[in-house]
Amino acid sequence: MASLVKPVFLLRCQQLISRYSKTIIQSRKLPAACCSTSTDDPIKLKENESTLLPKDPLPIFLNENTQTILQKITGFDLEKIFRTKKIPLRNPKYKLMVQEELEKEQAKAVALGKARLQMPPVMKEEKDLSDVVLSNDTCLDKLNKKKLVFTDISLDVSHKKRFIVVREPDGKLRHASVDERTRLIQTYFPFEGRKILSPKMFQGEQLEKLLEKGSFEYILDKACIQFEPDHPDYIRVTQRTYEFIQQVGAFDTLRSTRHFGPMAFYYIWYNKVDRLLMDMIERNLISDAADVVRLYNLIHADSSCAETSQDVDNDLDLLKIFCVTSSTEKPHLELTLQVYEDKQNGEEYQESSVS
Repeated sequence: MASLVKPVFLLRCQQLISRYSKTIIQSRKLPAACCSTSTDDPIKLKENESTLLPKDPLPIFLNENTQTILQKITGFDLEKIFRTKKIPLRNPKYKLMVQEELEKEQAKAVALGKARLQMPPVMKEEKDLSDVVLSNDTCLDKLNKKKLVFTDISLDVSHKKRFIVVREPDGKLRHASVDERTRLIQTYFPFEGRKILSPKMFQGEQLEKLLEKGSFEYILDKACIQFEPDHPDYIRVTQRTYEFIQQVGAFDTLRSTRHFGPMAFYYIWYNKVDRLLMDMIERNLISDAADVVRLYNLIHADSSCAETSQDVDNDLDLLKIFCVTSSTEKPHLELTLQVYEDKQNGEEYQESSVS
């Protein structure tokens, strides 16, 4: 009896592979998913479009105006970008250069600094299709105690379109879950620095300890290596980090890093931007604070702030309108604006007295 079951099992597997081969071939014809933050073909936001905004924040994040504002408020402090890091000691290298060569090296450093500030994209969570049953073959029930995984390892298929299915011991054939896909893709197509199993540093207590130490950039850098930007764990880790930074007011730790823009976008997207605005105003970054409000109006085009400030160009007036119409911490933001305005008036008075 056992000798008859195995050929039937193999024959059934061949039939299933043949059945889904057409699906695999068709998937290769689809365009590869792109997570780049390139703005060569930006999506333009139209007036009053926020009521039609998709749940996926990526199109808005890739918008040309959005990218311009996020890059501006991130800052460009070369000393911070190229600050000393804890790496093994190496012998220093010295070069003698003429002025022209020095200028070329400085230009290279600026270009490298801009490359290091390339922002990771903000995306919606990848959909888990593991509950979609492709086939339920009861004749295969209990033939195997282990799950069988079938993976398309063709080189010309993007990982997002790669066909991966799992045969359960009870005979059900389903799509692989997000975690299963991540582990299998890392097994067949290793990504440098990425682990097959998620490191414990991204889990509960360990993550909280790192946050309490202030290792925000370290956490976010490691998350970019370990996960794709639409992976549920990437979104969970980054958002928890942003929330902790907001609680302790440590926004400046990410300024002039590639993570400041996505952090600011997160606060604006979920209407949690008040404390970031207060931090910018207290640091006399009034232009950056006004740009944050402009991005808020771009994303939330049907908000009271966007409707009221259409013809307002003055930075301080724009912030006052936001405080009145859309602030979630109005008393604190109002006080911060008042202190800033009093300080500016005091400085102007001193200058006029001296002159």
